[in-house]
Amino acid sequence: MKYGQKAYRMSFLDSTASGVQWVADRMWKVEHAFERANAVTGERLSSARMRIFFILMVMGVIYVVLAGFAIKAAVSGGHGGVDLGLPADARADIVDRNGQMLATDISNFDLFIDPTDIMAADRPLVKRALIQLLPDVPRDTLEAAINGDSRTMVMRWLKPSDKARILSYGLPGIGFEPQRVRGYPLGETGGFYIGMTERAGKGLAGAERAFQDQIAGSGTPFMLAMDLRVQGALENELRGVAMAQEAKGAIGLVTNVRTGEVIAMASWPEFDPNAAGRYADNNKLNRVTNSVFEVGSVFKVLSVAIGLESGSASLNSVYDARTPYSIGKRKISDYHAENRLMTLEDVFLVSSNIGTTLMAESVGVETMTKFYNSLGLFRAADIELAETASPLVPKKWSKDSLASSSFGHGMSISPLSYAQAAAATMNGGYLRPFTLRKYDGTSPLRGERVFSANTSRQMLDLMRVNVLKGTGGKANAPGLRVGGKTGSAEKVIGGRYDRSKLLSSFVAVFPTDGNIEDDRYMVMIMVDEPKGNTETHGLRTGGWVAAPVVGRVIDRIAPFLNVARKEDKFSDNEWVKAQVMPEEQTGGVVAGHAVPVAAGH
Repeated sequence: MKYGQKAYRMSFLDSTASGVQWVADRMWKVEHAFERANAVTGERLSSARMRIFFILMVMGVIYVVLAGFAIKAAVSGGHGGVDLGLPADARADIVDRNGQMLATDISNFDLFIDPTDIMAADRPLVKRALIQLLPDVPRDTLEAAINGDSRTMVMRWLKPSDKARILSYGLPGIGFEPQRVRGYPLGETGGFYIGMTERAGKGLAGAERAFQDQIAGSGTPFMLAMDLRVQGALENELRGVAMAQEAKGAIGLVTNVRTGEVIAMASWPEFDPNAAGRYADNNKLNRVTNSVFEVGSVFKVLSVAIGLESGSASLNSVYDARTPYSIGKRKISDYHAENRLMTLEDVFLVSSNIGTTLMAESVGVETMTKFYNSLGLFRAADIELAETASPLVPKKWSKDSLASSSFGHGMSISPLSYAQAAAATMNGGYLRPFTLRKYDGTSPLRGERVFSANTSRQMLDLMRVNVLKGTGGKANAPGLRVGGKTGSAEKVIGGRYDRSKLLSSFVAVFPTDGNIEDDRYMVMIMVDEPKGNTETHGLRTGGWVAAPVVGRVIDRIAPFLNVARKEDKFSDNEWVKAQVMPEEQTGGVVAGHAVPVAAGH
């Protein structure tokens, strides 16, 4: 039986018990009315038999009515056909896509002291007991309430367990009044996704705010797209890497790129919506939706797709990366300088900033920015959430700003906006709005076509090759055909790029094979300012910090998403034997010294 049904049936039983007590009181009054009448008139107005018959008849009618309500409650599972008597501002339960409870209305209690029910000799004893039971209540408040002359409230929002503990002491003069509040039984799990409300009031953040009108005053559970099992796995892995890397923050996202459903969303540091007031504002910031970053080389997923779609490039197009690319006094270099001619496929696999810039230049500023606009990069992400950040983009686009943006610098966007755009390269070419609601399986899917199915297929294959051969090797999960792209963006501090502070990222898609219109899933991890540790050989790049987390998440969640393990078409290629790039081959260390980090990987 679901939690909400249990709560309803307990409420029904409580109401029934109250009704029975009401009936008993009135039956007692009826009986004594007969007795009073007999005493006044001196006559027997009715025989004992008549009284018994009358009482049995009334009780029979009441029994039938109560039994009818009980049968309806049992048949309906606690809902349809029975007036729940919900307050006008009551909120529906929130459940995940599988019906697991995420949020519900619960009763807390206000504690009152009525001094008229406490004998003077007992007041010192009551005071000493309450000081021990309620250490957070000021002593002068207790003193005034116990020695006052009227009933006084001394503490609010006590949990049922606290109420039971206080009652167990049997103190006189203690009373409670129930107060409806919003409860989140899983605490921190899903906190940013689910959101929170005012005390038993309107939604303030997350799904609670996004679906305020549908949740308020409804007795029907509201179902989200979240899979609680996926959410738990994502949060567990994100927490692990954030703490191990002593990061400033971290971001995790899992979406179905075909439907736009957000299956899981996590931000670190975390917070518990049951006690939101105890957390600093920094902990309550949803970094997935409400922060903006220069995302780094994960942006090359979009740039290469635009090059292919515009017809300005193909995977076999050749770019000269033998020397740095100059724009005025500025020079664009590669972290792992190849110093050679490269195809566009090579550019993607070695994450060449030079090659990506040359490709973007061939597309041109007007066409490139037109695609940016079509991908939603010039506005906040399209999702039901209210807390979505707008991007920071160049006031005027030039050859220089175009070059920077092509490899993920010079334009700051929210992780959610980036993920929404990247999904269009993975789902057959459609920019779909993301949603927190479970897809019903039949409604037409919204979305504007930005890329052709052919471009999307090329990108899926290219990202798969990158995991097998390129910088994304540590994201591989056996048999799950993972594709993806690394990113390591230097952050702007004080108007200058700071090489010591990175946003390390990996965006993945799985499975990369199958029909282009099939369900497939994006997993994105971003770690803000990782410190590096022994496990990563001191390195802080996306390939070392974020990619392994993605691989572990995918390995854990694939069974929940019904993605079966199997070999894919690339498995027998000869070059797969070279599974890692130079960074991985050297362990990131040359002659006993850590390799310095740079943007682009």
